[in-house]
Amino acid sequence: MNYMYKRMEAAGETAIFDRAELKQFEQYVADNYTEFYQNNVSYESKKEGDNFIITLFDNPVITMEEILLDIRG
Repeated sequence: MNYMYKRMEAAGETAIFDRAELKQFEQYVADNYTEFYQNNVSYESKKEGDNFIITLFDNPVITMEEILLDIRG
């Protein structure tokens, strides 16, 4: 695990999703594509067992917490 990845995990920009939540996350990204693209928002996904680890990279417009509130709330 590299330094940048450790920092993002520590900053709370990583979430663990099951398959259903991953689909909600992907729909959120699709619905907000223009904003993500214009602000260079990017993320990494990694499959671990039945779960998916999503890490949102540093950006000025959205946090993982905000995304989770939208898709889980």
